[in-house]
This record gives sequence, C-alpha cells and structure tokens, in this order.
Amino acid sequence: MPGSAPLKITTRSGNVRVRAEPGAELEVVDGSIETRDDGTLHIRRLPSSSVIEVRCASGTEITVGTVSGKVELLGAFGTARVATVSGRIRIEEVARLDLRTKSGTIDIGTCSDACRIMTKSSAVHVGRAGRATVAAVSGVVHLEHVDGAEVKTVSGKVVVGAGGKDRVSVHTVSGKVEIQVPPATKPLARLRSVSGHVQCDCPPGHDVEIAVVSVSGAVRVSSG
Repeated sequence: MPGSAPLKITTRSGNVRVRAEPGAELEVVDGSIETRDDGTLHIRRLPSSSVIEVRCASGTEITVGTVSGKVELLGAFGTARVATVSGRIRIEEVARLDLRTKSGTIDIGTCSDACRIMTKSSAVHVGRAGRATVAAVSGVVHLEHVDGAEVKTVSGKVVVGAGGKDRVSVHTVSGKVEIQVPPATKPLARLRSVSGHVQCDCPPGHDVEIAVVSVSGAVRVSSG
C-alpha cells in the first residue's frame, strides 16, 4: 500500500512472523512499537514472549534483524532486508531482497527485482527472481527460475534455471553445477573446470552468456 510506514523489527531471539495483506491496518502481537523521527516504526519483542506476530499492508517496506529464531514474511512486501545469525528464513513474495545470515535454511518464493543473498552455511532455494546474487561458503544453492544470476560458492551443489535473458555466472571451488536454459536457446557457454567433466547439450550461439568456473566438480548446461 503506498504510504505505508516502513517497519523495522529487532529481537535477539525468538521467532518473527509478519503477514502482509491488501489494505491491512498495522497490528502487533507480543511486541512494542516506537515511531522514529524518520517515520519508521520500530517493533521489538516483549521479553515475556517467544514470538513477534505482525500484520501489515501489502507492499510494506520491512527490515528484520535477529540473532536466532525463525523469520517468516508471508504475503507480498516491497523492499525487504533480513539479517540473522542462525534460523530458518521463509519469504513468500518481495519486490527486492537483501538477506544476510550465517546458517540456516533460506526459502524465497518470488522476488520480482534484485535478490541478494549472503550466507556462510545454508541451503538456499529461490523460486523466481529477476536477478539473483548469491554468495555462500557451503550448502546447496537452487535457483528455480531467474532472469540472470551471479553465484559464488566454495562447496556445494549449484542448480540454476535460467530464463535466457541475462548473463548467468557461477564461480565455485568444489561441487556440481547444473544450469538449464529455455528450449531452443543457443547460449554462449564459457565453461571451465580444472578437474571435472564439462558438458553443454545446447547448440552454440549468442542468445545468453553462461559462464562457469570450477576447480573440481562436474559442469553441465542443458535445455528443457
């Protein structure tokens, strides 16, 4: 909803659950609210509660900061920023996302614009995104459908479903890399692995650039 105040939610521990609904008025359960001079609403968990539950309007800009605990953003949000140390993160729909965590499971449904994820050890799943940027040390990275992507990881499998519009780049030390492009796409494939099988099942062309660099691990580009 245009004009909805940005939300900032902070807690050291405990779960955070925020539901965005069209036209909803702000409601907070087990949390205190403070309005700052810039118009941002700061929400903190009550010491007696293990969870903060918030209801807000669709399209709200939101920032969540926690040390540990599950974070759920349900419904459609505008720009979302999430920073945690550990805990599961589930986000249904955002316009833009900046997510930073050390460990835990990351599950993103749809990010219509830029999706940036930085993690040390997490399983990362993104359903759909405009452009996804993922930096990880270890863990599986699965991007189901993205227009473009840049993935950097040390170890762990990387799977990317490319939309065939923008460049896809993957840099990894070890781990299998699988990239799928739309049917009949003729990619400019720049694939290199020091020790590992490299395979491109697509006819060469210049429809979209696919660049993969790996030290060890198989690399495959296919269409489907």
